[in-house]
Amino acid sequence: MTNHGDNTLSVIDTATFTVVATIPGLSAPVGVAASTDTLHLYAANSGANTLSVIDTASQTITTTIPVGTTPWGVAITPDSSEVYVSNNGSDTVSIIDATTDTVTDTIAVGHKPAGIAVTPNGLAVFVANSGSNSVSVIQALYKMAPTLGPQSGGTKVTITGTSLSGVTAVQFGTSSAAVIANTPNKVVASSPPGSGIAQVTVTTAGGTSNPKPFQYYPSGNASSLSPAAGPTAGRNIVTINGALLATATQVLFGTLLAVPQVVSDQQLTVDVPPAASPGTVPVSVTTAGGLTTGRLSYTYVDPPQFGGLSATSGPLVGGTVVDLTGKNLTTAAAVSFNGVFAQFSIGSDTVLAAIVPPGSAPGPVDVTVTTAGGSATLPDAYTYT
Repeated sequence: MTNHGDNTLSVIDTATFTVVATIPGLSAPVGVAASTDTLHLYAANSGANTLSVIDTASQTITTTIPVGTTPWGVAITPDSSEVYVSNNGSDTVSIIDATTDTVTDTIAVGHKPAGIAVTPNGLAVFVANSGSNSVSVIQALYKMAPTLGPQSGGTKVTITGTSLSGVTAVQFGTSSAAVIANTPNKVVASSPPGSGIAQVTVTTAGGTSNPKPFQYYPSGNASSLSPAAGPTAGRNIVTINGALLATATQVLFGTLLAVPQVVSDQQLTVDVPPAASPGTVPVSVTTAGGLTTGRLSYTYVDPPQFGGLSATSGPLVGGTVVDLTGKNLTTAAAVSFNGVFAQFSIGSDTVLAAIVPPGSAPGPVDVTVTTAGGSATLPDAYTYT
């Protein structure tokens, strides 16, 4: 219990009803509350406009948090995540994040708030205003999603809680949000433009809710994609490099959706979705900041069709120049004779010129052409003599 006159807190053994310890260092303390796990006590110092956080194991003050004027009552949510302090002198309630021991919001209530309590489900806070003979109800928000969005605004945010009928305002910090839908337990609002972290509150005729943080995220940048071409059948992996990519949720190849894997804030990998036909499509990345900047494109390539060679035999030492004919050869990346790579040049989509490499033994060998669209092999197409 708090001792207002001598600036201490007495610890009482409830089995023997005796004082077993006295904790000094408070300032005209009034209200006190314990966390659900009993690891911490929170005492309102009406003489110093602060809240003391007390470690119950060591029975010492670990943190002092500035709040409003003449703090009076203290209440804690059932999950011990938030602490509410009624400020008798400033007609407000301070909301404190118990994890960081910081004030996340200050809500105006009636005149001279004193007693304060949180409902067992943690979804509403009742404040007794001794100066105006009234009770203020702070509607408690249960969940909000998503909690990230672009600085340009326009994110559809769903907020759930209790007693949310007849919403009169949804605030993202000091900016008002457009309400899209409203039911007794849900509000859907469109985030206004902003930056940094905005505390989101909902106001009804019954009062203003506790805040939920919403982070405005800057646009990322997708600067390069590798490889920039691949088979029309897809399923190959490409790497996208850039900046601020850690919140990427989707990649579009034209209109085809793919889900990225985040490697780092500077890199993504993604399985390319299959396309109906070959061609070049734009590639865009969506992050919490919206569409990334940077222009990327990807080319779908049909598999090569390898039809024949202008010469089908030559000396074992190699050196013969042959033309390879077929289709879809423009993106050729390799030509091999029995697995040995050959020097080659691309003449057109239908012709490659290659220098036959040395062979290991006389006889026929397979010839393979590899392009961005895949590989094609002619078995026993060339014979070393």
